[in-house]
Amino acid sequence: MKKRLYVYILVLILSSVLLSGCTKKESEETDTKTDTSVTEQEETEEEKPAEEKPVEEKEESPQDSSSLEGFGKEKVVLGQASDFEYTLDSIETKEGEGYYEFTFKISSSQEGAVTPLFTVTPLPSKGVFRVSLTNIFDDNSTITHSKGVTINKGAITALTRIVTDSDTTRGYDIGVQGNNQFKVDVTEEGSSTWVFSIKVSYDTNYTAPVIDFGSTEFSSEPQKIEGVTSQQGAKITDYSYIYSGGILKFSLEVASGASNPIPSLTAQYNDEGVLVVNFSSLEQDKVSQWGSVINLPAGVKVEISRTGQESVYMFSGINNRKPFRISASQSPNLVNIEIDL
Repeated sequence: MKKRLYVYILVLILSSVLLSGCTKKESEETDTKTDTSVTEQEETEEEKPAEEKPVEEKEESPQDSSSLEGFGKEKVVLGQASDFEYTLDSIETKEGEGYYEFTFKISSSQEGAVTPLFTVTPLPSKGVFRVSLTNIFDDNSTITHSKGVTINKGAITALTRIVTDSDTTRGYDIGVQGNNQFKVDVTEEGSSTWVFSIKVSYDTNYTAPVIDFGSTEFSSEPQKIEGVTSQQGAKITDYSYIYSGGILKFSLEVASGASNPIPSLTAQYNDEGVLVVNFSSLEQDKVSQWGSVINLPAGVKVEISRTGQESVYMFSGINNRKPFRISASQSPNLVNIEIDL
């Protein structure tokens, strides 16, 4: 009996040891599987940013950034002043990728002629990039004072020719309304021929303000423009005029501290047949400070008076209440008084 009892006890002990070993092994296997699963999950989460990096680099759009390389808003002067005579052969415009390009082809028949002086000056208050060419004795281009190039894309408005003090100086305004930049280059074609390129970048984020640009037709009836006043910093800064094809055009350069640079005004003939243009509220009028009378072509003269914030321009010498047109433009910022004589 004692031997059997010892045998039973020994069997129970061995069974307990074997069961304990199996349970521990299963537990270790379960823990190992769990740890492996967590490790794989962590590795998967760490790999996600690595997969996204190429996408982010692709979105940087290196082509867009390189397309504006060399663009800016600083004055650019190319060529040099000289006594050589030049011909403006052509002015061409075309659309580019992200910019609009203006090319001026200039040549000289004189031996030893150097690269002509070519200047581009940003004038933010006027809303233009001003292009200046000197010593131009012949002009075969098609851009005139009355015929420019309308663009109206990417906050670039137009290319217009402006009046200059010299017959051999050419001036052009590239109208810009937004955060436009430009780049100027010159290349030489053959002997004594140069092509100047001005690339103006588009500003696709620009939103134009609502502006009253005045009349589109000539009439002898009263006309007006509803614009800004002295409270928005309305001012007149300069003037110019040209008489061509029977049309006398008197232009006033204007500005303000608002997005709309055009001041309010009215225009109508009085009982004496004098065309009276009234700016009722201007913060400043520089033209009125330079003299009270301006003699214009075709026997017309304008008398200027200023009282307080009001400026009055009176055009006399116009027979039979000739039709006129009051209009405005932005970039360049102008008020135009045109009289069909």
